[in-house]
Amino acid sequence: MSHRVRHVPFAQRRLAPLLARFRGLGPRLARWESAAVMDRIGDLESQTPVWICGMARSGSTILLHMLDALPSFTTHRYSDYPWVWTPYWWNHLYARLPLAPARKQERAHRDAIEVTPQSPEAFEEMFWMHFFSGRHDPAISQVLDGETHNEEFQRFFDQHQRKLLAIRGARRYLAKANYQLARLGYLHRLYPKARFVIPVRNPRAQVDSLIRQDDLFCRLNSEDAAVGAHMARIGHFEFGAQKRVFNMGDDRETQAIAAAFSRGDRIEAYARQWAAQYGYALQRLAHDPALADACLWLEHERLCRSPRTELARLAAHLHLDASDAQRLQEQGADQIHQAPTSAFESGTLTNDETAPWTSAVWTSVQEWASRPAKGAG
Repeated sequence: MSHRVRHVPFAQRRLAPLLARFRGLGPRLARWESAAVMDRIGDLESQTPVWICGMARSGSTILLHMLDALPSFTTHRYSDYPWVWTPYWWNHLYARLPLAPARKQERAHRDAIEVTPQSPEAFEEMFWMHFFSGRHDPAISQVLDGETHNEEFQRFFDQHQRKLLAIRGARRYLAKANYQLARLGYLHRLYPKARFVIPVRNPRAQVDSLIRQDDLFCRLNSEDAAVGAHMARIGHFEFGAQKRVFNMGDDRETQAIAAAFSRGDRIEAYARQWAAQYGYALQRLAHDPALADACLWLEHERLCRSPRTELARLAAHLHLDASDAQRLQEQGADQIHQAPTSAFESGTLTNDETAPWTSAVWTSVQEWASRPAKGAG
């Protein structure tokens, strides 16, 4: 009998689907937890959260690891899943479990980024999918702007951030969220002092990376169907068997992207998706100066060439104190210099086949990415 491949750990394979089956359980436990710990979170405020919100394969994970290493920040960790709805109770318990020291291992993306259960990870999308119907339905615009209202979500989200801050002893909430370009207006209204970091890569390299990740995760899913199911549960639809087009409010463009995927032209599909997501952000910021000031564009290639300069821009944008700013520049620069080439995936497309769809947006992105950050002033 051939050995059955298991790419998804037990808790994600068995426990997470069971919890997901009872859709209201997580939010209900979250309300009970909030009520139980209100005396510990009541005086806390999450006024200056940070969202890293570039499209997938933009270098966002590297930035997440750099910022999570600073004592000011906390974010979701691999160990939080599947108990992400109750961060205070779970982290209180987890800290007391007799666990053996975890060894670093390369993450599933096979991109040389090593992680442990305590490494930061993106789980926030689960909340958006629960509280906003139609998330990731290509037939529905995914844009949430300043006119969006959802009091139940806002109450939960604020309490969730405060619980993470309290149990981790941090001051600022941090999240990597690949779909937040469509929600910048809404988040900025909820958190006027929030800071947004928009990482972006040369579209040829980013599209190439997306295609290779799509190949990888489709193969992993063919070996273990739990891979695609797990990715869908946590809200990752960028590549793999469960990938979907992300509707940025333009139905015609969404249909064009879907048609390209259907005929197997992933270069065109991903190039169009790249242009749609970053193009929307450019357009949104051009009409909202306050939101534009809250956003910093970080070009990945520029970061790799001049890490200290770009990390200084990042520190100024996030209003880091002198100690954290210095630590970010020193440790972050070392991390970039020491990272294997495969972690950055320089790209293998011989010609810029993405240009017909991305060139105009890429020119504007580079202009934004060269602007100086506004410091704490």
